[in-house]
Amino acid sequence: MLRPLPGSLRRWVSDPPTSFAGSRSMGRLNPNSGGERSSMTKVINPGEIRIDYISRVEGETNLIVKRGAESLVEVCLDIFEPPRFFEGFMVGRKYDEVGDITSRICGICPISHMTTAIQAVEDAMGIDPSPQTKQIRRLMCVSQNVASHIIHLYMLALPDYFGYPGFLPMIPDFPKEAEDFLAMKSAMNRVAAIIGGRALHPISMVVGGFTRVPTRADFDDLGERIEEILPLARRTIDRIHGLSQPDLHSESEHVALRNENDFAVNEGRIVSSRGKHLETSDYLSFFKEKQESYGMSKKTFTAEGKTIMVGALARMNIKFDQYRDKTRKIAEELGITVPDTNPFHNVLAQALELYDGMLICLELLSEIHPQNEGLVLRISDGEGISVTEAPRGLLMHSYAVDRKGTVLKANLVTPTAHNFANLEKDLHALATRFPEKDEMGDLKLKCAQLVRAYDPCFSCSVH
Repeated sequence: MLRPLPGSLRRWVSDPPTSFAGSRSMGRLNPNSGGERSSMTKVINPGEIRIDYISRVEGETNLIVKRGAESLVEVCLDIFEPPRFFEGFMVGRKYDEVGDITSRICGICPISHMTTAIQAVEDAMGIDPSPQTKQIRRLMCVSQNVASHIIHLYMLALPDYFGYPGFLPMIPDFPKEAEDFLAMKSAMNRVAAIIGGRALHPISMVVGGFTRVPTRADFDDLGERIEEILPLARRTIDRIHGLSQPDLHSESEHVALRNENDFAVNEGRIVSSRGKHLETSDYLSFFKEKQESYGMSKKTFTAEGKTIMVGALARMNIKFDQYRDKTRKIAEELGITVPDTNPFHNVLAQALELYDGMLICLELLSEIHPQNEGLVLRISDGEGISVTEAPRGLLMHSYAVDRKGTVLKANLVTPTAHNFANLEKDLHALATRFPEKDEMGDLKLKCAQLVRAYDPCFSCSVH
């Protein structure tokens, strides 16, 4: 039986504050508004749209769409959030600070940054953690991916499809969705809190292992909580599948981690939809970063200069066969097939992955028999790399350390940096489908919706 919401939340869901439910500025939007406040969206001339601040994404960016005399389209995604120079101030830090510092890059996926950083340091020092450590890290990362998808699907993406400026104004009309969201997010936060020591920015995961391991009773409790919310995840798939999506097909190269044993999250080979297979150690020879004259984030391309797409849709296309049987059966019942080349369907892939991730968590919670182990630690010099699957796609950390464990060099590439150029390409393809100037309002809606479908984290991209 689902645990009841706290009284304050129950009252809030049934009778939300009038500042959200009753004010004109926060009610339903015009369906052509794209979820953006009218004051933030400007039509500079009849052939140009500028959204000064795209809402419901992590971070800060502008979108500019220009149409020329010959219906040519120029698209610019201007990420104006200032860079934070994590790669710079990591130099001179000790190896055991790396995970704690990099987790602060993002408040949505701190476990991904922490895990990837720790694994890169371990690779540099030649440390091979115990099988239990690897399993518990996998559990934490899968649970965080699920938690991130819950936030994105309900709070950031869904308002687009119902004409609301945000999730809060939806609650009076969609209380069940609000209750499902809160119940699922609370349960997944509990996983991070019990294993990592707190729900945000864990403290127990360190180089070489864990400072504290949960008990069997802890794992049993977490399993019960996830079992309770599994039907809500199933209901989420139906909700997302029932949405009307724009028809846009993109010939993107999808890239994800894959291994032969299981659904890859923390380790695996880098595989692309165009047949490329490479080891993690070959990452830097395959991917190249480029700084444009605009925006604060670098773009990532293949060695051939091609754009790529990473994230839930790429993972679905590359390892659909590794979903759990229950997940594949649901997909088949709903007529979901691969390959799927519509970037708007990234939200549907997230919904499937949300459910599948809960099944993986239940398996791990059942399989792991936690024991207190000492840390596997040997400080030495070297250079190491780790590539993992964060919620939004491939995340790479690379470090060089000296024999005292001091960081000499740091390099990070985030999922949004991987996706940046491909997102602009898809925005360009979308914009060319609206040749008439009187369709610019609808174009504004679809462009903002596509940006959110990618689930970007611009704060991560300007790390």
